[in-house]
Amino acid sequence: GHSGNSRLSHKSTTTFLSGTSQTVNDLSDTWYTLSAWVRSSGKNEVYMALKCGNEEKRVYIPSTVPGYRWIRLSVSNMATGGSCTITLHSFGTPESWASFDDIELVPGQTALSILGADISSLYKSEAKGGVYKYADGTQADALEILATNGMNYARLRIWVDPADGYHNKAEILAMAKRIKAQGMKLLVDFHYSDDWADPGKQNKPAAWKDLDFEQLKQAVYDHTYDVCKSLAEQGTPADMVQIGNEINAGMLWPDGDYNHFQNLGELLKSGIQAAKDGSELTKIMLHIAEGGDNEMARWWFDNITRQEVPYDVIGISYYPFWHGSLAELQSNLIDLSIRYDKDVVVAEVAYPFTVLEGDKLANIANRRMAIDGYPFTPEGQRKMVRDVMAIVRGVPGGRGLGIFYWDATWTIVEGNGWDTKDPNSGNSWENQALFDFNYEVLPALGEYLNP
Repeated sequence: GHSGNSRLSHKSTTTFLSGTSQTVNDLSDTWYTLSAWVRSSGKNEVYMALKCGNEEKRVYIPSTVPGYRWIRLSVSNMATGGSCTITLHSFGTPESWASFDDIELVPGQTALSILGADISSLYKSEAKGGVYKYADGTQADALEILATNGMNYARLRIWVDPADGYHNKAEILAMAKRIKAQGMKLLVDFHYSDDWADPGKQNKPAAWKDLDFEQLKQAVYDHTYDVCKSLAEQGTPADMVQIGNEINAGMLWPDGDYNHFQNLGELLKSGIQAAKDGSELTKIMLHIAEGGDNEMARWWFDNITRQEVPYDVIGISYYPFWHGSLAELQSNLIDLSIRYDKDVVVAEVAYPFTVLEGDKLANIANRRMAIDGYPFTPEGQRKMVRDVMAIVRGVPGGRGLGIFYWDATWTIVEGNGWDTKDPNSGNSWENQALFDFNYEVLPALGEYLNP
């Protein structure tokens, strides 16, 4: 078992349908949360359900192979009439199995508070003629479609002096008005570069290249303060900011790379102070990639902790075809939330809805990268979003805040490719957007309505 020698398992040598249930009585008419530690072989449909009155809420259990790791899942429902029924359900092929342990039903509701997406591509897409549609083909504002389907938080990246003139301060200010008008919150993702910044590249803006370290810290402060203060002054303050994007290996190389953690700490503190000076209620996220790698994450946050860098939220990127299993992701999130006493967010996640290519550029995620049980189809994409949300929701104490899908609106639009210096460049991500090749919203977004 998870915490002892016993567990409940469903298994058979033949195809089987198995259910275990218990009705709990004498409940108050309030929210209750069912949680359990579970694991599954895959090749089967397994879920926990909590039925109160006529309404049943479910959480599906993904495969925990390889490694047979236990994961914690939870689901909430409103008790009515004094009772609820717990059901553990398995439909399996021969030799498939599911196991359950440490099952609890406690008062209270567990739900994700951040149901977000990165929509940094949207402004340029619209400028180049991009359109967005509901599932029935009705054309509408992309932000309206996203909000109608449950999205409550938008993420925007900002570069210092981008070659194509997009993803800058002017764009952030314009988009912030539209985001707030839809009732959404705003996360600003500072890259501190003129172009893409990630674990493999953290290049300084051209205008900062010859600055000494003290001048570089001041440049970080000035840029961050200017953006945050301007957003606040127009009545659309950033609810959260990232000081750096996927900064596993540091930022503003070489001064702030991972060989110079003291420098990195000083640069982060400069940006954090600027964000707070510009908008004191703005929360601070520190964001790294490789969501299933707990050893790396502990190494990084241990070093940052030694530098006494103040922050509010840990952000982790998780791309299933690169960053380990769902069980490894949850194990990392749980450890980080407890070890550093922080809320955690999956700051980037995506999954393909097709193996096809919509333009001339090969897709980053090709058919050989599909995860078992999650085909590159609209349904496979929906299942992955559903299960990543369940993994985050299962972080104890409600410390798993939610997800940001990346990049939900980066559809096929001529001129809106990945290379800011080449207007004819293609898009290698279009098969992972939340809109299909006909620009219609995909079923995965509907999972946002079930937080």
